[in-house]
Amino acid sequence: MANIWTTNFEQLFRNRVSEEQVARVLQLIATMPNRREQPTQGDLPGKFDFWFDGGAVQTITGWDEYDLADGTQVTVKSIPFLSATIQFSNGSCVRIRQESPEV
Repeated sequence: MANIWTTNFEQLFRNRVSEEQVARVLQLIATMPNRREQPTQGDLPGKFDFWFDGGAVQTITGWDEYDLADGTQVTVKSIPFLSATIQFSNGSCVRIRQESPEV
């Protein structure tokens, strides 16, 4: 019986996104290293408003859509409260949402 529990428990965490993965994505979109208005060699192709080392952004009124070099996509909404949805290239999704206006 313990062996079945261990196997099921391990399967639950097999595809779990780590805090480190989430922090890396948030740090990248927060700092946007070497942000630029025009793409340079090696940047992601497509219709973006600006690029940075590791990704590109399309700005839409009220939210930004980030495409990262590793295939991760992030949507950050700022109206009325901050929320972010991180869609990792393996299909895993993490959502972060401000619940109230208090800081």
